[in-house]
This record gives sequence, structure tokens and C-alpha cells, in this order.
Amino acid sequence: MNDLDLPENSLSNQNYIPANGVTTAGSDEANGPKKVRLTPESAFLLQTYVRTVATWMDIFDHASTFQHKIPQLVLRSPLLFHCVCAFTANYLALSNSSHDPSWQVTASKHYGESLRLLIEALSMPSHEHALTASMLLLSYEIHGALRSEDYRRHFLGLTVLIKSRHVTAQSSGTDLANFWIYIRHEIVVAMASEQPLVLDPAEWEVSWVEGETREDVLGNHMLWILARVLNLIFGPDGRTEAGKEQRQSFLHEIEMWRRGLSDTFVGISYGEKDEDGFGKVYFPVAAAAATAFCTFIEARSAQHDLTGPGYHITHILLYAEPELQDEAYIPLIQEQAMEITDIAISDFPPSLMVFSTHGLFYGTYPSFRLHIVK
Repeated sequence: MNDLDLPENSLSNQNYIPANGVTTAGSDEANGPKKVRLTPESAFLLQTYVRTVATWMDIFDHASTFQHKIPQLVLRSPLLFHCVCAFTANYLALSNSSHDPSWQVTASKHYGESLRLLIEALSMPSHEHALTASMLLLSYEIHGALRSEDYRRHFLGLTVLIKSRHVTAQSSGTDLANFWIYIRHEIVVAMASEQPLVLDPAEWEVSWVEGETREDVLGNHMLWILARVLNLIFGPDGRTEAGKEQRQSFLHEIEMWRRGLSDTFVGISYGEKDEDGFGKVYFPVAAAAATAFCTFIEARSAQHDLTGPGYHITHILLYAEPELQDEAYIPLIQEQAMEITDIAISDFPPSLMVFSTHGLFYGTYPSFRLHIVK
């Protein structure tokens, strides 16, 4: 899940100033569908949502559920309406310092109303949009602080909701989109807290097809591998001999996954490298580049006898977390850290760059720590 860093965004209406107050018709979604009465401000927020934060949610979803399906529901659901407006207004407040600071006031008002409506919805036997609303609010809250009490509380509440509704990788439609966004949040929380995932990957009910070519499905497959790696390195076997054997098994599994990748997953270098050796890289499909932040990177040196993508952030975790497994891995880790940075400094859409902080942290932190040790 995920969305820790906000890129600059070019809007067609940069000088739009939010009006005071929030206006909707109806307030209790539990009593039946309510229509939302738009204002110029809320219409602007809904339009901006589709162009910006919705694309972040859909980075591993070729169906573009949050760009296409959710906008069809917001005018009939005050709950989703306020969630979308809160998320988007918060983005506007944080994305560019030249925006009027009252966007944050607007975001807070919509957020407060969203929480009230969500509590009401969850108290009813049927709460059709509660999962989607919770996902939007969780993404709103991660902008503030990953370790904030609100984020942690709602993350755990969302986990309960996922389990109680039996939403898994076998779900469809909006539930399936929500599931994989939730998984991204799970992975970010696990990395930040250095703890195993709350929802064990054994409960995901995944089913992978040999020869899969869709980048979003392949990206989700790697999330499943990464989640299991995190459970290993942050679990009881993270420092044991049994854990070392599991690490080798994961390295083999990742290699088998890599062999089935299409050419869209191959990063193509372009332009001149800077004085530190960093250079930009191009991926034909954004989802493939997003996967690269937690998966593979193109080999820099022929000395490793690699002709295509081979090393990845998951390798870094297996090599160096929670402690360096072998000093022979040090040059490989350094090499991968540079490749991850190459992707982060390249020209990709905001929906991808939101993920760059995740790869950068685990691409540079072990490298920095190893430098200190040496």
C-alpha cells in the first residue's frame, strides 16, 4: 500500500482557492443512498482525484478500479465522497507549498465527516463501501506519519475488516483492488516496524499462472514473495541456520519468477551518468518500474555474468537483514543500491514515484550501515 512521499503535480488550475465549508446533501449512508450536492470546490477535488491520487492506488491494477469505478460511486455515497475529497485536499495541501493553506482545513473537515460516516456504516449490518472508505482514509493518514496512532489504529481495524469479509486474492472487482492496496500497506508497516506481517501470506489464497505476462499480476506476485521474505527475516528464524536455508530457497524462487518476465521489466539506461555514477533508466510500463523498487534491477557489471535483470531489493533483504549474511554480498548490495537510486531519479509519473521512498530506504540503509561497519 502505499504513498509516503508526495511528488510535485502540475494541475490545470493551480490557482484554485478552496471555499470555506463543505456542502453535501444527506449525511447518513446507513439509511439508504444519498446524493451528493457538488460545489465548485468539491467538483475540483473529484476531478483532481482521478488525475492524481487515484493513479497511485491503481499502480498494480490494470483495471484502474480507483480511477474508473470509485468516481461512479462517490455521488451516491457521502462516505466515499468525503473520503475522496479528504485524500485529494490533503494531497493538494502537501504537494506544493504555493497552494493556499486552507486546503489542509478542507482536508480536515472532509476527514472528520468521513470518520463519522464510517463509524455509522460499520454499526450497520450492511456496510457496502466501508472497506473502500477505510482504504482511502488509511492512504490519507499515511501522509501524516506512518507511526501515527490514527494510522496504526485504522490499519489494524482494516485488517479485521479484510478478515471478517474474507477478502483475499481470490476476490473480484473493488474487493480485489482493495486487497492488494491493503497488502502494500502491510508491507510498508512490516518494513517500518521490522515485524512480520499481520495478515500471514498463507491466508492470502493466491493462485499464480505459469507464463503470466500482465505487469500488475507479476507485481502482485512479487509482493507475495516479498511478504514471505519479510516474515522470515523479521521472524524467529531471521538469525538461525534454518533461516539461512530458507533464504537460499527464496533466492531460487525469485530467480524462477524472474525468468518468466517480459521485456517490459527490463530497465533501459539513457542519458549521461553523473559524477557519482548515477544515471536515469526507462521502463515501458510504470507497474514494471514499481515492481523494480521491490524486485529486480539491471546488472551494472559484466563481472556478475548477467545479461538481463537479476538483482533486486528482495535480494538486499535476504543478504543483509536483520544482519549481513556474508561479506561477499557487500559489493552486490552496493551495486543494487545504486540501481534503485537510478530508478528513483528517473522521469516517471507521480503514481510510480510515490513508491520510490520504499525502495530507497532499503536500498540505501543497508549500504550506509555496511559502509560504517567497514
